[in-house]
Amino acid sequence: MSSLTMALARLAAELDGRTLPKEVVGWASRTFTDTIACGLAGASDEAVQALRAILPAGNGKARLWGSSETGHVLNVAQINGVAAHALDFDDCHLVMDGHPSVSIVPGLFALAEERNSSGIELLTAYIAGLETELRLAKICNPAHADRGWHPTVTFGVIGAAVACSRLLRLYENGVAAGIAIAASCSSGLRANSGTMTKPLHAGQAARNGLQAALLAERGFSANLTALEHRFGFIAAFGGGPAQEWQEVLAGLEGTFLLLEPGIAIKQYPCCAFIHSAIDAAAQLRAHVAKQEDVASVTVRLHSRRLRNIDRPSPKDGFDAKFSTQYLAARSLLQNTIGFSDFSPEAIADEKVATLSAKVRLEPHEDEDLSFGRVEVVLTDGRRLSAEDSVAMGRGPSNSMSEAQFADKFHSCTAEVLTREESERLLSALLALSEQPSAASIGKLMLGSAVNRHSYIEKV
Repeated sequence: MSSLTMALARLAAELDGRTLPKEVVGWASRTFTDTIACGLAGASDEAVQALRAILPAGNGKARLWGSSETGHVLNVAQINGVAAHALDFDDCHLVMDGHPSVSIVPGLFALAEERNSSGIELLTAYIAGLETELRLAKICNPAHADRGWHPTVTFGVIGAAVACSRLLRLYENGVAAGIAIAASCSSGLRANSGTMTKPLHAGQAARNGLQAALLAERGFSANLTALEHRFGFIAAFGGGPAQEWQEVLAGLEGTFLLLEPGIAIKQYPCCAFIHSAIDAAAQLRAHVAKQEDVASVTVRLHSRRLRNIDRPSPKDGFDAKFSTQYLAARSLLQNTIGFSDFSPEAIADEKVATLSAKVRLEPHEDEDLSFGRVEVVLTDGRRLSAEDSVAMGRGPSNSMSEAQFADKFHSCTAEVLTREESERLLSALLALSEQPSAASIGKLMLGSAVNRHSYIEKV
Protein backbone atom coordinates (compact mmCIF):
# COMPACT_ATOMS: atom_id res chain seq x y z
CA MET A 1 0.00 0.00 0.00
CA SER A 2 1.32 3.47 -0.84
CA SER A 3 1.58 6.14 1.82
CA LEU A 4 -1.18 8.66 2.52
CA THR A 5 1.43 11.05 3.91
CA MET A 6 3.42 10.82 0.67
CA ALA A 7 0.32 11.07 -1.51
CA LEU A 8 -0.71 14.36 0.13
CA ALA A 9 2.87 15.63 -0.04
CA ARG A 10 3.01 14.82 -3.74
CA LEU A 11 -0.22 16.70 -4.46
CA ALA A 12 1.15 19.79 -2.72
CA ALA A 13 4.61 19.64 -4.25
CA GLU A 14 3.24 19.25 -7.76
CA LEU A 15 0.65 22.03 -7.59
CA ASP A 16 1.45 24.50 -10.36
CA GLY A 17 0.47 28.08 -9.62
CA ARG A 18 0.70 28.97 -13.32
CA THR A 19 -2.10 26.59 -14.30
CA LEU A 20 -4.53 27.14 -11.44
CA PRO A 21 -8.11 27.79 -12.62
CA LYS A 22 -9.17 31.42 -12.53
CA GLU A 23 -11.99 30.72 -10.08
CA VAL A 24 -9.57 28.99 -7.68
CA VAL A 25 -7.18 31.94 -7.74
CA GLY A 26 -10.07 34.36 -7.29
CA TRP A 27 -11.72 32.64 -4.34
CA ALA A 28 -8.42 31.82 -2.63
CA SER A 29 -7.40 35.47 -2.94
CA ARG A 30 -10.67 36.48 -1.29
CA THR A 31 -10.39 34.03 1.62
CA PHE A 32 -6.74 34.97 2.15
CA THR A 33 -7.77 38.63 2.20
CA ASP A 34 -10.56 37.92 4.66
CA THR A 35 -8.13 36.21 7.05
CA ILE A 36 -5.79 39.20 7.03
CA ALA A 37 -8.76 41.48 7.75
CA CYS A 38 -9.85 39.35 10.70
CA GLY A 39 -6.29 39.41 12.02
CA LEU A 40 -6.19 43.20 11.93
CA ALA A 41 -9.57 43.38 13.65
CA GLY A 42 -8.44 41.03 16.41
CA ALA A 43 -4.97 42.51 16.93
CA SER A 44 -5.98 44.46 20.04
CA ASP A 45 -8.12 41.69 21.56
CA GLU A 46 -7.47 40.82 25.20
CA ALA A 47 -6.38 37.29 24.28
CA VAL A 48 -3.71 38.72 21.97
CA GLN A 49 -2.53 41.17 24.59
CA ALA A 50 -2.23 38.39 27.17
CA LEU A 51 -0.12 36.32 24.76
CA ARG A 52 2.09 39.27 23.87
CA ALA A 53 2.72 39.89 27.56
CA ILE A 54 4.42 36.51 27.90
CA LEU A 55 5.74 36.07 24.35
CA PRO A 56 7.96 38.97 23.24
CA ALA A 57 8.07 39.28 19.49
CA GLY A 58 11.88 39.01 19.39
CA ASN A 59 14.08 39.90 16.43
CA GLY A 60 13.05 39.31 12.86
CA LYS A 61 11.47 40.67 9.68
CA ALA A 62 7.92 39.37 10.10
CA ARG A 63 5.32 41.96 11.10
CA LEU A 64 2.84 41.85 13.97
CA TRP A 65 -0.52 42.73 12.44
CA GLY A 66 -1.98 46.01 13.63
CA SER A 67 1.45 47.17 14.83
CA SER A 68 4.66 48.65 13.51
CA GLU A 69 6.56 45.99 15.46
CA THR A 70 8.41 43.14 13.76
CA GLY A 71 9.65 39.95 15.35
CA HIS A 72 10.83 36.36 15.14
CA VAL A 73 8.89 34.48 12.53
CA LEU A 74 7.60 31.77 14.92
CA ASN A 75 6.43 34.21 17.58
CA VAL A 76 4.78 36.45 15.00
CA ALA A 77 3.01 33.45 13.48
CA GLN A 78 1.56 32.50 16.85
CA ILE A 79 0.51 36.00 17.89
CA ASN A 80 -1.08 36.79 14.52
CA GLY A 81 -2.79 33.42 14.53
CA VAL A 82 -4.50 34.22 17.82
CA ALA A 83 -5.46 37.66 16.50
CA ALA A 84 -7.03 36.23 13.34
CA HIS A 85 -9.26 33.83 15.31
CA ALA A 86 -9.94 35.96 18.40
CA LEU A 87 -13.21 37.42 17.07
CA ASP A 88 -14.43 34.17 15.45
CA PHE A 89 -14.98 36.09 12.22
CA ASP A 90 -12.62 34.08 9.99
CA ASP A 91 -13.70 31.62 7.30
CA CYS A 92 -15.00 28.08 7.77
CA HIS A 93 -15.66 24.85 5.86
CA LEU A 94 -18.29 22.12 6.22
CA VAL A 95 -15.97 19.20 5.42
CA MET A 96 -13.29 20.40 7.81
CA ASP A 97 -15.90 21.26 10.46
CA GLY A 98 -13.64 24.15 11.39
CA HIS A 99 -11.70 27.15 10.11
CA PRO A 100 -9.32 26.32 7.24
CA SER A 101 -7.43 29.57 6.60
CA VAL A 102 -6.66 30.87 10.07
CA SER A 103 -4.15 28.13 10.89
CA ILE A 104 -2.30 28.63 7.60
CA VAL A 105 -2.19 32.32 6.71
CA PRO A 106 -0.45 33.81 9.81
CA GLY A 107 2.59 31.52 9.68
CA LEU A 108 2.74 31.42 5.90
CA PHE A 109 2.59 35.20 5.59
CA ALA A 110 5.26 35.66 8.28
CA LEU A 111 7.53 33.25 6.40
CA ALA A 112 6.79 34.98 3.08
CA GLU A 113 7.76 38.34 4.60
CA GLU A 114 11.01 36.91 5.94
CA ARG A 115 11.90 35.21 2.63
CA ASN A 116 10.39 38.03 0.51
CA SER A 117 8.32 35.59 -1.53
CA SER A 118 6.20 36.74 -4.45
CA GLY A 119 2.43 36.91 -4.37
CA ILE A 120 1.95 33.92 -6.67
CA GLU A 121 4.33 31.82 -4.58
CA LEU A 122 2.40 32.80 -1.47
CA LEU A 123 -1.00 32.08 -3.00
CA THR A 124 0.07 28.72 -4.46
CA ALA A 125 1.47 27.62 -1.10
CA TYR A 126 -1.74 28.71 0.62
CA ILE A 127 -3.87 26.67 -1.79
CA ALA A 128 -1.60 23.64 -1.34
CA GLY A 129 -2.03 23.84 2.43
CA LEU A 130 -5.79 24.29 2.17
CA GLU A 131 -6.33 21.36 -0.17
CA THR A 132 -4.16 19.11 2.01
CA GLU A 133 -5.97 19.81 5.27
CA LEU A 134 -9.39 19.62 3.60
CA ARG A 135 -8.58 16.25 2.01
CA LEU A 136 -7.35 14.94 5.33
CA ALA A 137 -10.59 16.15 6.92
CA LYS A 138 -12.59 14.41 4.17
CA ILE A 139 -10.85 11.16 5.13
CA CYS A 140 -11.08 11.58 8.92
CA ASN A 141 -14.40 13.33 9.62
CA PRO A 142 -16.95 13.07 11.13
CA ALA A 143 -15.33 10.59 13.56
CA HIS A 144 -12.41 12.93 14.23
CA ALA A 145 -14.48 16.00 15.11
CA ASP A 146 -17.08 13.96 16.96
CA ARG A 147 -14.40 12.73 19.38
CA GLY A 148 -13.93 16.32 20.59
CA TRP A 149 -10.89 17.38 18.58
CA HIS A 150 -10.89 20.93 17.25
CA PRO A 151 -10.22 20.52 13.51
CA THR A 152 -9.01 24.10 13.13
CA VAL A 153 -5.83 23.07 14.89
CA THR A 154 -5.63 19.31 14.41
CA PHE A 155 -5.97 19.45 10.62
CA GLY A 156 -4.83 23.07 10.45
CA VAL A 157 -1.32 22.46 11.76
CA ILE A 158 -0.78 19.98 8.92
CA GLY A 159 -2.17 22.43 6.38
CA ALA A 160 0.17 25.09 7.75
CA ALA A 161 3.16 22.75 7.53
CA VAL A 162 2.36 21.88 3.92
CA ALA A 163 1.85 25.52 2.91
CA CYS A 164 5.11 26.63 4.51
CA SER A 165 7.00 23.61 3.10
CA ARG A 166 5.72 24.49 -0.34
CA LEU A 167 6.80 28.12 0.07
CA LEU A 168 10.26 26.85 1.07
CA ARG A 169 10.29 24.90 -2.23
CA LEU A 170 10.76 21.55 -0.52
CA TYR A 171 10.37 18.48 -2.68
CA GLU A 172 7.97 15.62 -2.01
CA ASN A 173 9.98 14.00 0.79
CA GLY A 174 10.53 17.36 2.48
CA VAL A 175 6.82 18.18 2.41
CA ALA A 176 6.06 14.71 3.78
CA ALA A 177 8.54 15.28 6.60
CA GLY A 178 6.81 18.57 7.39
CA ILE A 179 3.47 16.75 7.55
CA ALA A 180 4.88 14.06 9.82
CA ILE A 181 6.50 16.54 12.21
CA ALA A 182 3.32 18.62 12.34
CA ALA A 183 1.23 15.51 13.04
CA SER A 184 3.10 15.16 16.35
CA CYS A 185 2.33 18.80 17.20
CA SER A 186 -1.41 18.48 16.67
CA SER A 187 -3.82 19.02 19.55
CA GLY A 188 -6.84 21.12 20.48
CA LEU A 189 -10.06 20.37 22.35
CA ARG A 190 -13.54 21.60 21.49
CA ALA A 191 -14.15 21.82 25.22
CA ASN A 192 -12.30 25.14 25.11
CA SER A 193 -14.70 26.76 22.63
CA GLY A 194 -16.02 30.01 24.04
CA THR A 195 -12.76 30.79 25.85
CA MET A 196 -9.46 32.47 24.98
CA THR A 197 -7.95 29.04 24.44
CA LYS A 198 -9.92 28.55 21.20
CA PRO A 199 -8.03 31.31 19.34
CA LEU A 200 -4.85 30.00 20.99
CA HIS A 201 -5.47 26.82 18.98
CA ALA A 202 -5.11 28.78 15.74
CA GLY A 203 -1.96 30.44 17.01
CA GLN A 204 -0.32 27.19 17.99
CA ALA A 205 -1.27 25.61 14.65
CA ALA A 206 0.32 28.51 12.76
CA ARG A 207 3.47 28.35 14.88
CA ASN A 208 3.85 24.58 14.94
CA GLY A 209 3.09 24.17 11.26
CA LEU A 210 5.72 26.76 10.34
CA GLN A 211 8.19 25.18 12.76
CA ALA A 212 7.61 21.76 11.19
CA ALA A 213 8.38 23.14 7.73
CA LEU A 214 11.53 24.92 8.92
CA LEU A 215 12.72 21.74 10.61
CA ALA A 216 11.99 19.72 7.47
CA GLU A 217 14.05 22.24 5.50
CA ARG A 218 16.94 21.45 7.86
CA GLY A 219 16.62 17.73 7.24
CA PHE A 220 14.83 16.92 10.50
CA SER A 221 13.73 13.29 10.42
CA ALA A 222 10.19 11.96 10.85
CA ASN A 223 8.18 8.89 9.88
CA LEU A 224 6.89 9.47 6.35
CA THR A 225 3.88 7.26 7.08
CA ALA A 226 2.91 9.25 10.19
CA LEU A 227 -0.68 9.84 9.06
CA GLU A 228 -1.69 6.27 8.20
CA HIS A 229 0.69 4.31 10.48
CA ARG A 230 -1.00 1.96 12.98
CA PHE A 231 0.28 4.28 15.70
CA GLY A 232 -0.19 7.39 13.56
CA PHE A 233 -2.42 10.44 13.30
CA ILE A 234 -5.62 8.81 12.02
CA ALA A 235 -5.51 5.90 14.44
CA ALA A 236 -4.77 8.15 17.41
CA PHE A 237 -7.26 10.91 16.62
CA GLY A 238 -10.00 8.84 15.01
CA GLY A 239 -9.92 5.72 17.14
CA GLY A 240 -9.16 3.35 14.29
CA PRO A 241 -6.91 2.65 11.28
CA ALA A 242 -6.96 4.67 8.09
CA GLN A 243 -9.51 3.16 5.71
CA GLU A 244 -10.39 3.84 2.10
CA TRP A 245 -8.21 6.93 1.89
CA GLN A 246 -7.07 5.97 -1.60
CA GLU A 247 -10.67 5.93 -2.81
CA VAL A 248 -11.32 9.31 -1.19
CA LEU A 249 -8.29 10.89 -2.84
CA ALA A 250 -9.09 9.30 -6.19
CA GLY A 251 -12.62 10.70 -6.01
CA LEU A 252 -11.23 14.18 -5.41
CA GLU A 253 -8.74 14.12 -8.27
CA GLY A 254 -8.91 17.32 -10.29
CA THR A 255 -11.20 19.04 -7.80
CA PHE A 256 -10.64 21.89 -5.36
CA LEU A 257 -12.42 21.60 -2.03
CA LEU A 258 -11.92 25.31 -1.44
CA LEU A 259 -14.58 25.76 -4.15
CA GLU A 260 -16.83 22.73 -3.62
CA PRO A 261 -18.41 22.61 -1.12
CA GLY A 262 -16.39 25.76 -0.65
CA ILE A 263 -14.70 27.87 1.98
CA ALA A 264 -17.33 30.15 3.46
CA ILE A 265 -16.71 33.75 4.49
CA LYS A 266 -18.60 34.75 7.61
CA GLN A 267 -21.04 37.62 7.79
CA TYR A 268 -21.23 37.61 11.61
CA PRO A 269 -18.36 37.49 14.17
CA CYS A 270 -19.63 34.41 16.03
CA CYS A 271 -19.92 30.64 15.71
CA ALA A 272 -21.03 29.74 12.18
CA PHE A 273 -23.32 27.00 13.48
CA ILE A 274 -25.69 29.74 14.70
CA HIS A 275 -25.77 31.84 11.52
CA SER A 276 -28.87 30.22 10.03
CA ALA A 277 -30.74 30.90 13.30
CA ILE A 278 -29.60 34.52 13.21
CA ASP A 279 -30.83 34.90 9.62
CA ALA A 280 -34.13 33.16 10.34
CA ALA A 281 -34.73 35.35 13.40
CA ALA A 282 -33.96 38.43 11.30
CA GLN A 283 -36.86 37.54 8.99
CA LEU A 284 -39.23 37.84 11.99
CA ARG A 285 -37.75 41.05 13.38
CA ALA A 286 -40.41 43.35 11.90
CA HIS A 287 -43.06 41.61 13.99
CA VAL A 288 -41.22 42.10 17.30
CA ALA A 289 -41.32 45.70 18.49
CA LYS A 290 -39.89 44.89 21.92
CA GLN A 291 -38.99 41.85 23.98
CA GLU A 292 -42.21 42.15 25.98
CA ASP A 293 -44.14 41.20 22.81
CA VAL A 294 -42.58 37.72 22.81
CA ALA A 295 -44.03 34.84 24.82
CA SER A 296 -41.58 32.17 23.64
CA VAL A 297 -38.95 31.39 20.99
CA THR A 298 -37.99 27.95 19.68
CA VAL A 299 -34.80 27.51 17.67
CA ARG A 300 -34.25 24.26 15.78
CA LEU A 301 -30.72 23.40 14.66
CA HIS A 302 -29.04 20.11 13.80
CA SER A 303 -28.32 17.87 16.78
CA ARG A 304 -24.61 17.78 15.94
CA ARG A 305 -24.47 21.58 16.03
CA LEU A 306 -26.34 22.03 19.29
CA ARG A 307 -23.69 20.16 21.27
CA ASN A 308 -21.51 23.23 21.49
CA ILE A 309 -23.90 26.18 21.14
CA ASP A 310 -26.42 25.66 23.94
CA ARG A 311 -25.32 28.42 26.32
CA PRO A 312 -28.34 30.13 27.88
CA SER A 313 -26.40 32.55 30.11
CA PRO A 314 -23.11 33.58 28.47
CA LYS A 315 -20.61 34.91 30.96
CA ASP A 316 -18.53 37.04 28.56
CA GLY A 317 -18.04 37.92 24.91
CA PHE A 318 -16.14 34.73 24.09
CA ASP A 319 -18.93 32.63 25.57
CA ALA A 320 -21.65 34.70 23.85
CA LYS A 321 -20.21 33.87 20.42
CA PHE A 322 -21.41 30.30 21.07
CA SER A 323 -24.79 31.14 22.66
CA THR A 324 -27.72 30.43 20.33
CA GLN A 325 -30.07 31.90 22.92
CA TYR A 326 -28.22 35.21 23.15
CA LEU A 327 -27.68 35.59 19.40
CA ALA A 328 -31.24 34.65 18.42
CA ALA A 329 -32.55 37.21 20.92
CA ARG A 330 -30.18 39.86 19.58
CA SER A 331 -31.24 39.16 16.02
CA LEU A 332 -34.92 39.53 16.91
CA LEU A 333 -34.27 42.96 18.43
CA GLN A 334 -31.71 44.66 16.16
CA ASN A 335 -30.56 44.96 12.57
CA THR A 336 -27.42 42.79 12.59
CA ILE A 337 -24.78 41.12 14.75
CA GLY A 338 -21.50 43.01 15.07
CA PHE A 339 -18.39 43.50 17.16
CA SER A 340 -20.12 45.62 19.80
CA ASP A 341 -22.56 42.82 20.66
CA PHE A 342 -19.80 40.98 22.50
CA SER A 343 -18.74 43.81 24.79
CA PRO A 344 -19.31 43.53 28.57
CA GLU A 345 -22.06 46.15 28.30
CA ALA A 346 -23.88 44.18 25.59
CA ILE A 347 -23.68 40.91 27.53
CA ALA A 348 -25.19 42.69 30.57
CA ASP A 349 -28.13 44.12 28.58
CA GLU A 350 -31.23 43.20 30.62
CA LYS A 351 -33.64 43.36 27.66
CA VAL A 352 -31.61 40.84 25.69
CA ALA A 353 -31.13 38.64 28.75
CA THR A 354 -34.87 38.61 29.37
CA LEU A 355 -35.61 37.59 25.78
CA SER A 356 -32.76 35.04 25.81
CA ALA A 357 -34.44 33.31 28.73
CA LYS A 358 -37.49 32.72 26.52
CA VAL A 359 -35.44 30.89 23.87
CA ARG A 360 -35.71 27.10 23.83
CA LEU A 361 -33.47 24.89 21.65
CA GLU A 362 -34.60 21.76 19.85
CA PRO A 363 -32.58 19.41 17.63
CA HIS A 364 -33.45 18.29 14.13
CA GLU A 365 -31.96 15.50 11.99
CA ASP A 366 -32.33 17.08 8.55
CA GLU A 367 -29.64 16.14 6.02
CA ASP A 368 -28.69 19.81 5.80
CA LEU A 369 -26.42 20.40 8.81
CA SER A 370 -26.77 24.15 8.37
CA PHE A 371 -30.56 24.28 8.32
CA GLY A 372 -32.14 26.40 11.06
CA ARG A 373 -35.71 27.26 11.96
CA VAL A 374 -36.98 29.90 14.40
CA GLU A 375 -40.53 29.93 15.74
CA VAL A 376 -41.86 32.85 17.77
CA VAL A 377 -45.06 32.92 19.78
CA LEU A 378 -46.20 36.48 20.54
CA THR A 379 -48.12 37.50 23.63
CA ASP A 380 -51.20 38.21 21.47
CA GLY A 381 -51.25 34.54 20.43
CA ARG A 382 -49.81 34.89 16.93
CA ARG A 383 -47.29 32.27 15.81
CA LEU A 384 -44.50 33.20 13.43
CA SER A 385 -41.81 31.05 11.85
CA ALA A 386 -38.89 31.40 9.45
CA GLU A 387 -36.08 29.18 8.26
CA ASP A 388 -32.73 29.55 6.60
CA SER A 389 -29.67 27.58 5.62
CA VAL A 390 -26.22 28.98 5.09
CA ALA A 391 -23.26 26.73 4.44
CA MET A 392 -21.38 27.95 7.49
CA GLY A 393 -21.22 31.44 6.09
CA ARG A 394 -21.39 32.41 2.44
CA GLY A 395 -19.45 30.18 0.06
CA PRO A 396 -18.71 30.65 -3.65
CA SER A 397 -22.23 29.54 -4.60
CA ASN A 398 -23.84 32.04 -2.20
CA SER A 399 -21.18 34.66 -1.81
CA MET A 400 -21.22 38.20 -0.50
CA SER A 401 -21.30 40.83 -3.18
CA GLU A 402 -18.09 42.75 -3.79
CA ALA A 403 -19.58 45.69 -1.88
CA GLN A 404 -20.57 43.50 1.09
CA PHE A 405 -17.13 41.93 1.20
CA ALA A 406 -15.47 45.34 1.04
CA ASP A 407 -17.71 46.57 3.88
CA LYS A 408 -16.61 43.64 6.05
CA PHE A 409 -12.96 44.24 5.19
CA HIS A 410 -13.09 47.96 5.98
CA SER A 411 -14.93 47.40 9.26
CA CYS A 412 -12.22 44.93 10.29
CA THR A 413 -9.34 47.23 9.42
CA ALA A 414 -10.90 50.43 10.78
CA GLU A 415 -9.01 50.30 14.07
CA VAL A 416 -5.61 50.56 12.38
CA LEU A 417 -6.15 51.96 8.88
CA THR A 418 -7.87 54.96 7.39
CA ARG A 419 -10.43 54.26 4.68
CA GLU A 420 -7.95 55.18 1.95
CA GLU A 421 -5.26 52.93 3.47
CA SER A 422 -7.77 50.11 3.83
CA GLU A 423 -8.81 50.39 0.19
CA ARG A 424 -5.18 50.20 -0.96
CA LEU A 425 -4.61 47.08 1.13
CA LEU A 426 -7.83 45.46 -0.09
CA SER A 427 -6.90 46.06 -3.74
CA ALA A 428 -3.43 44.60 -3.24
CA LEU A 429 -4.67 41.49 -1.45
CA LEU A 430 -7.41 40.72 -3.95
CA ALA A 431 -4.70 40.86 -6.64
CA LEU A 432 -2.33 38.76 -4.53
CA SER A 433 -1.09 36.64 -7.43
CA GLU A 434 0.19 39.78 -9.16
CA GLN A 435 2.09 41.25 -6.21
CA PRO A 436 5.92 41.28 -6.45
CA SER A 437 6.54 40.59 -2.76
CA ALA A 438 4.84 39.77 0.50
CA ALA A 439 6.97 42.40 2.21
CA SER A 440 5.35 45.15 0.14
CA ILE A 441 1.90 43.94 1.24
CA GLY A 442 3.04 43.92 4.86
CA LYS A 443 3.96 47.57 4.60
CA LEU A 444 0.42 48.40 3.50
CA MET A 445 -0.84 47.12 6.86
CA LEU A 446 0.80 50.05 8.61
CA GLY A 447 -1.46 53.02 8.99
CA SER A 448 -2.98 55.71 11.14
CA ALA A 449 -4.59 54.29 14.28
CA VAL A 450 -8.27 55.26 14.47
CA ASN A 451 -11.04 54.23 16.81
CA ARG A 452 -13.09 51.45 15.22
CA HIS A 453 -16.51 52.61 16.34
CA SER A 454 -16.12 56.33 15.57
CA TYR A 455 -14.69 55.36 12.18
CA ILE A 456 -17.65 53.13 11.27
CA GLU A 457 -20.06 55.94 12.12
CA LYS A 458 -18.42 58.11 9.46
CA VAL A 459 -18.78 55.66 6.56
